[in-house]
Amino acid sequence: MTAVAGERDSLPRCLAANPTIDGFLSTWLLFAASPAKVLMLAALPVAAVIWALLSPPVVLSEEMTWDFLFNLAGAWHLHLGHVPHVDFHGPVGQLSFLLTDVGFHLVGVGPRAFLAGAVLVTVVLFVAAAAVTLRRLPPLPAAIFLMFVCLLALMPANVGDKPTAHTFAMSYNRYGWSCISVLFLILFLPPRPWRWGDATDIAVAAGLLAAMFYLKMTYFLVGIAALPVAGLVCAHVRDAPRGWCALGLGAFALAVAPVNRAYWADLFAAAGAGQMRGVSTDYVDNFLQYKAEYAPYLAALAVALWMWRRKDAPLRLPVATGFILAAGAALLSQNAQVHGLPAAVVIAFLFYALLRELHLQQRRGGSMGLLLALLVFPLLSVGTSMASLASYNIEASGHGLRTLRGTNLHGLAVPADPPGLLAAFAGSRPDYHLLNRARVASPGYELSSSEYVETLLDAVALLGKAPGRHDRIVVVDQVNPFPFMLGLAPPRGGNLWSGPDAPRRSPEKLFADADCVLIPKFSTYGLWTQQALAMYRPYLERHFPLRSESESWILLRRGVAAAIDDGPPPTPEGLTVSRNAGPRKGPLMSAAPFVP
Repeated sequence: MTAVAGERDSLPRCLAANPTIDGFLSTWLLFAASPAKVLMLAALPVAAVIWALLSPPVVLSEEMTWDFLFNLAGAWHLHLGHVPHVDFHGPVGQLSFLLTDVGFHLVGVGPRAFLAGAVLVTVVLFVAAAAVTLRRLPPLPAAIFLMFVCLLALMPANVGDKPTAHTFAMSYNRYGWSCISVLFLILFLPPRPWRWGDATDIAVAAGLLAAMFYLKMTYFLVGIAALPVAGLVCAHVRDAPRGWCALGLGAFALAVAPVNRAYWADLFAAAGAGQMRGVSTDYVDNFLQYKAEYAPYLAALAVALWMWRRKDAPLRLPVATGFILAAGAALLSQNAQVHGLPAAVVIAFLFYALLRELHLQQRRGGSMGLLLALLVFPLLSVGTSMASLASYNIEASGHGLRTLRGTNLHGLAVPADPPGLLAAFAGSRPDYHLLNRARVASPGYELSSSEYVETLLDAVALLGKAPGRHDRIVVVDQVNPFPFMLGLAPPRGGNLWSGPDAPRRSPEKLFADADCVLIPKFSTYGLWTQQALAMYRPYLERHFPLRSESESWILLRRGVAAAIDDGPPPTPEGLTVSRNAGPRKGPLMSAAPFVP
């Protein structure tokens, strides 16, 4: 590519002499503007959405609140000095927890610390993306790309979910998509010559790979796979072989460093337990269901091949397009969401750079209309993120919310459901309208966010009334939020996230550090609670024989072991709720609904 000064000299005389709208668009779409203007154009919308995220008085979680608390629970482990993958286990890296822990130090222990961590990662992404984007794209596309990666990281909804499903769950996926998008742009889009440009590219790529390694391993592996592909088809990567080879060796050294052995052990344990998903008919069904979403990208691959065959495009374009699509599909297969490929937006910028060059050379295929059309793809993603953050600001600032006071969850808000539904299920008096009441609201999960928070508060009340020590709490549910919620030290040795496909921990390790065990009567995932109780019941009856109950929980505490009934386990006959929280001895789950 030519230098910036040479490009500006090629500006058509009619546009250079007539500063009209066409001339303005040509400058921002084809040539160069002051980097300060480009950064300002991108920074203003990003600053506006940061304000939209931080200005409400509460932190709103409308869905999967237990997944949001998963992040807070992991950060609380780090805050108390626990070692990831040693004191607590999981296949996700520690960076998303570390960001929230930094938030604890900046704004105090509470849900707002997560927002502080999200803003911090957005600032770092803005700086990193700006360092590599300004030398690759004209002003307007560069500003749009900066907004795209930053707003994707800030969005309070998951990729592939409705923009209004404000949850903050699985933040590592949004951060990972942003990081891999910047890395793809570095590797597959040739830059203009800048002083220290190659060194900047390699330094930013190294930081992105390290971040993805500690966010989620799949993003790191895709980034590593992209390096040799770019080396084969991208001249700017081949022109700096020492730097890029050093980067590859450094990434390998990071992966095999002794300090990361426990991380790999958790990853292999999770894969062995079934968390690594393979290709199945479900993915084919999902592809066919969202075929219109993928059609433009498959069409782009066909066009890239056609242009390469006609010698209008280098081999880099179809190879990069195909790799980005395949890599995005591989990443999506290991995520909970069933559609959405944010990194595929990079393909639009690859085409933009090529068509811009054709337009400047006055060759076939390049036109201002096509350039503007290509920007529609990233602008739609930017608009989706903005809409999500705007709706979050409106709902979090409005009424009809249930806001928690006290405990470390102060300031967390959830939608307020009509009261009494859980109490009606737990009660022994017949309610002939109960079935209809349960069908009115369809939260999509076994508990709504409001119901989940209601059970948490009920557990806090139970712990306050029951005698004995409750300093180390284990929960037979997907997430254990109580150590963070109550400011207690979490027990060591368990999974941060539990479920049927999580590695099984022996009861001697899982409960060794526990003073008490909480068993939900209304679980966030009933199948897992049922399986866990079937597996751990003998150990719990021997070591945690003292029992108290509330509307939503059974509390087991250590004490003198009660006699164990060697007869067959009782069959569930509904809940019999104790109206007081006093201690009780006897078989573990004689009244629990989850005994097989």
